[in-house]
Amino acid sequence: MSISDLLFGPSSSPLSHSPVIAQQAALDAIAREMASASSAPSGHSQAGQQAAPQGRQAAQLDKRGARLTPAAETKAEAGVVVARWRLKHTVATILRDAPGEKTPGVCKCGTAGYQQDFVHLVRRLGRPGVKGVYFCDSPWLCPSCAPRRAAERAERVQRVFDATEKRGGAVVFLTLTVQHAQGQALADLKKLVMDACTKARQGKPWELAQKRYGIAGVMVGPEVTWSPASGWHFHLHVAVPMLPDVSTVEPGKRWGQVVEIAQAGGDWIVKRYREYIERAGGRADAKAQDVQVMWRKEDLSDYLAKGSGAWEVASAGATKQGKKGLTPWDIAARAKASKRYRALFIEYAQAMPGTRSCVITKSLAEALGVEPADDKDKGGVEEVDKEEVVVGSVEPPRWRRVLRLGHAPAVLQAVADRVAWSEIDSMMTRLLDPPRASHAPSPEHIARLVKASRHQSRDLGEVVRLALDRERAFAVSIGRAFEPPPLRQVLELMAA
Repeated sequence: MSISDLLFGPSSSPLSHSPVIAQQAALDAIAREMASASSAPSGHSQAGQQAAPQGRQAAQLDKRGARLTPAAETKAEAGVVVARWRLKHTVATILRDAPGEKTPGVCKCGTAGYQQDFVHLVRRLGRPGVKGVYFCDSPWLCPSCAPRRAAERAERVQRVFDATEKRGGAVVFLTLTVQHAQGQALADLKKLVMDACTKARQGKPWELAQKRYGIAGVMVGPEVTWSPASGWHFHLHVAVPMLPDVSTVEPGKRWGQVVEIAQAGGDWIVKRYREYIERAGGRADAKAQDVQVMWRKEDLSDYLAKGSGAWEVASAGATKQGKKGLTPWDIAARAKASKRYRALFIEYAQAMPGTRSCVITKSLAEALGVEPADDKDKGGVEEVDKEEVVVGSVEPPRWRRVLRLGHAPAVLQAVADRVAWSEIDSMMTRLLDPPRASHAPSPEHIARLVKASRHQSRDLGEVVRLALDRERAFAVSIGRAFEPPPLRQVLELMAA
């Protein structure tokens, strides 16, 4: 099973009816696969996600307290955190040397925050973490920050749906795609699709459609996958809250009328989008687009549980079950050993950061009576909170070396395994300054050299010193430490 299948397949858990829990289960899956493939200590459980209570109140994440997964003290959950840091190191290594004027924030994510005296390794309900460090908050490039941003996006979608449902309306979920082929640049496809989507919602026709269908606004969420057969696949998931006026319709028939109007409104948007794609020289097949009307929370839950709609919109690159394509995280995981995937991830990293998703605009907020919400990256410094246990603290320069050399996952694993701080500290020393291989001649070898050189001096001690100096010089020439044999054994062999 591929990483993409694990990461984005629908959860079989009862919790799959929550978009936040479903997304977290998916992200946990990729992390567990990566953890199982790593050099984790034997006995480290890679068991599946543990059963979890319903609701967000029982959930926590390693990023700024975002409520995503059940707070359970399990090795599987700790492995998720460790694997995310491992993938983040891979991403940072790829992008640090990539062409460009500015280094992406993910390359600095996890380094000591400004004017921080120490970096703190913490444990919270069995999950390891690092505090006093900078977080980049990138939903597109950072495996550690993306889950929290995905949760925020999913919550915004849910907020809009709840407000629409409260007002007797329906939310139409659209999937807008374009025909694509191997070799097309991601940036070009992105511009083609997003420009057509934007133009479809402008001008007099759009104003009339808003009145006709009761369109309150839109929430747009991009998604990207790639496949060897057809290259980049950039498409949009658009949530369209509709509040049509059905006051003159009989009460028993109003819901049916709402759904009918919403479906017509969704079809109208798709038709107009396709027209602008064709005007720009592209092709958007009618069968490749999708329109689904959701006016009950039960419908939305079923839709999200299938891995579609708002779940995809909010998940920073999630894919539907059965879709043949690699997600950006799949590509990053393969990039370490493949120049092709490395180049693909760099192309993705140059095209997607800064792209907003699931924004609640001011006009949409006013129409639904909710607070507006943007989707900007808001990096900062994570501080220790009262629910976390500080296992130990590290000076920033030392932690920077740990992070840069890719040792942070091993350190976090030790924290999760409740290894004593003194041992973790010693482990970091060994990782950062491993002992050099040594040249250790045996007593017999030195004794033979002394006997062969005995004629050079009557002073036995001088001859022994010359033999040791010769071996020490040889050790230096091959870059190894010199370990002399016990002098007493050498002298005993000489006397024999």
